[in-house]
Amino acid sequence: MGHPVTTNPFIIMLINMTVVFVVLYGLSLLIRLIHVIDPTKKKE
Repeated sequence: MGHPVTTNPFIIMLINMTVVFVVLYGLSLLIRLIHVIDPTKKKE
């Protein structure tokens, strides 16, 4: 393997927090999509 791109802990923290919040936002969108296309919802 090569050398690490950065050893600055703040850059690593920002990258990790960005990844975490992007995944959480994606899960939020998935839950909203499931609510929209829910086949077990009562028909009006």
